[in-house]
Amino acid sequence: MTKDLGILDLTLIFAKHRKLIIIVTVLAAIGSIVYAMLAPHYWVSKAAIIPVSDSNSIGGFSTNLLDIVGGGMIKTQKVELATDFITVMKSRTFREKVIDEFDLISYFKINKPHDYARELALHKMQNSMIRLVFDQESNILSISAETKDKSMSKAVVNFYLNELEKYNQSSRLTQGGLKRAFLENQVEQNMADVDSLGLALRDFQTKNKSIALDQQTEAIVGLYAETVAKYLQTELELDLAKTQYSETSPLVAELSAKKELLGRKVKELEDSSQTLAPSYLIQIDKVPDLSMKLALLMMNLKIKQTVVEYLYPQYELAKLEEAKDMPTFEVIDAPLEAGRRSKPKRAIVVIIITMAAFIFSCVIAMICESLNQNKELVQKIVAAIKGKQ
Repeated sequence: MTKDLGILDLTLIFAKHRKLIIIVTVLAAIGSIVYAMLAPHYWVSKAAIIPVSDSNSIGGFSTNLLDIVGGGMIKTQKVELATDFITVMKSRTFREKVIDEFDLISYFKINKPHDYARELALHKMQNSMIRLVFDQESNILSISAETKDKSMSKAVVNFYLNELEKYNQSSRLTQGGLKRAFLENQVEQNMADVDSLGLALRDFQTKNKSIALDQQTEAIVGLYAETVAKYLQTELELDLAKTQYSETSPLVAELSAKKELLGRKVKELEDSSQTLAPSYLIQIDKVPDLSMKLALLMMNLKIKQTVVEYLYPQYELAKLEEAKDMPTFEVIDAPLEAGRRSKPKRAIVVIIITMAAFIFSCVIAMICESLNQNKELVQKIVAAIKGKQ
């Protein structure tokens, strides 16, 4: 053909080769229908869960910060929890439990050596059976399984939910134990200090017949004691937060900044008076003035009492949190047996294959027509290929 083909030219070509087009299209349509009828059916079961954010996960330590950032911190915690959930469910250990529970090597019909078959089953399960999707807007994590058995799909999703809850409960108990142990140690240390300071104060007052403090010194010491107490409180909050969150957590960053600010205030108070001891832990026998000795002793006792009063409720709360069994996520939609198959989509399969066959047959018809109209050129090409010309 030496000219561009128009609609009429194409229509003529298709009419001349209509038998070819009809036969190919009909055969493809029949084949697609047979395939759609005989292809295995797949069924999807799906569960939707939402992470449970425990706003009291570090007790009263986080109260002030949550008041400042509001729901943003809770949302961040839920995103972090969902990310952890997905990481756990995608882990090799977790997926191998699913393979063993449902014998997926046999399900996928993998006839290979055991280790290689296991790798293939892990790959196929991750890519074609299980789907994990997290929506950050709604904080909903979807878990879906697609198998050839509707009951199996539901069972797989339920297995994921049960194993995820077991893992998270174990992890939470471990974190709760660490938190409780940390607070218990702090309470014991500070209560021992309170007892020691109480005895020292009693002995001092007995020996020196209760020497009175100057009102101005008492005010300065009181302010200094309050600031140091807040500094120690913040330091404890930061240490505990680091046992629960990563260094990059917004809560850790906030507490670190607060600690630095209070540290600067403590240094300013220390430098504001030449007669004040360099720190609240100074040895009393280095201070010549008896009134200052008494003030420092009482200041140390007040600081330790304040710390204990703050720590003990947190310790009791930590013991309760360690003992209680709280869910780590809430199931919004429980998995159900699918009412309709997910694939194959019979109508879509038949339409696509039939259309593809029709287009293919039209192209073949155009090629045949081109060969018929250029026989001499075709013969020359064949001769050139054979090396006769």
